[in-house]
Amino acid sequence: MPGPRSRPPLPRRFLPGLVVALVATALSACASRNQVPSPFDGPAAAQGRGADEPIRIEVQNLNFNDVTIWAIRQGQRIRLGRVTGKTDQTFRTDWNPAMPISFMIDVTGGRTCNTGQVGVDRNAVVWVSVPSNVGAQACRAGRR
Repeated sequence: MPGPRSRPPLPRRFLPGLVVALVATALSACASRNQVPSPFDGPAAAQGRGADEPIRIEVQNLNFNDVTIWAIRQGQRIRLGRVTGKTDQTFRTDWNPAMPISFMIDVTGGRTCNTGQVGVDRNAVVWVSVPSNVGAQACRAGRR
């Protein structure tokens, strides 16, 4: 009975070509790494926008429940953070002044509400007010 088959080793003439191919693949991966934006740098870096400027967003939560605040840009939601019930919180985010900003407020264990659009300038301060009874009262936003 014949024994188990094993693959023959690669001929020595193929080894230099294989090494060159592996080194070329590794170098090309390293070279292209600097050209790809990091997904952790946020949406502005991923889209290659250089016109974004920092704005400050002051949130006043008059509701007893915690809320999550989302900034809306051209249908895209950008999570700013959470605001504990009956407290105020300030957020900073980069924003293109050519685009208006609006907000979606998600009440923990409750309803959501949206604000109208607000135009922003460079280094703008925008305020958001979450009412004590979301649904019966409107969420509002404006500029200072």
